[in-house]
Amino acid sequence: MQPSFFRNFVLFAELDDRELGSIAAVAKTRRYAKDDVIFHADETGDVFCLIRMGRVKVTMTSPEGKEIILSVLGPGDFFGEMSLLDNEPRSATVIATEALEVVTIWRSDFLQILSENFSITRKVLAEISRRLRTASGRIESLATMDVYGRLARYFLDLAAQQGKIVDNGYIAVTRPTHQSIANTIGTSRETVSRLIHDLMRQNLLLSEGKTIYLRQSALDQFRAEV
Repeated sequence: MQPSFFRNFVLFAELDDRELGSIAAVAKTRRYAKDDVIFHADETGDVFCLIRMGRVKVTMTSPEGKEIILSVLGPGDFFGEMSLLDNEPRSATVIATEALEVVTIWRSDFLQILSENFSITRKVLAEISRRLRTASGRIESLATMDVYGRLARYFLDLAAQQGKIVDNGYIAVTRPTHQSIANTIGTSRETVSRLIHDLMRQNLLLSEGKTIYLRQSALDQFRAEV
């Protein structure tokens, strides 16, 4: 693996060629098929993962056996750092939602990298803080918002994370399944389908193939809801 590959990750943007070379020397590539489990909650954590290609969902299971999606991560994102930092079991299950390629770094190498590069440590901590804020916002929405408000926040977050501006005042995002949306905002697939149909009927949202197009006016309306 070429050291320059790691410049694709914000974590390593400030490192020089020698430092990148030392990381490349200990990194390994792993590939997974769609629906493969990368690791389960409560397993011992021993590797840090950088997503090179594909997407994963980070999930937990409710006492009733229902899947709860905590987040969806894609190229340039990382996961698995918490268990390496606190030596506790994995806090969630991570599953490939499409063909996936990750770059892995073992615990001892990961901790060595952090000890030698404070800029990386700072960015890891910043990302953990961002995810905690996101989780807090989701808990608040589940506790205080109706299902439409939770859907509005979901689309706002999706647009902020991966939205691309296209013609005619639309923002394009990768289309999640109605079930995955339901598992994220704590409702049924049928309710999500009904609400999205209503948004499409109002021309606030279009769905074509693997893409959803959100009208800018829809995002303004969503912000008013949350």
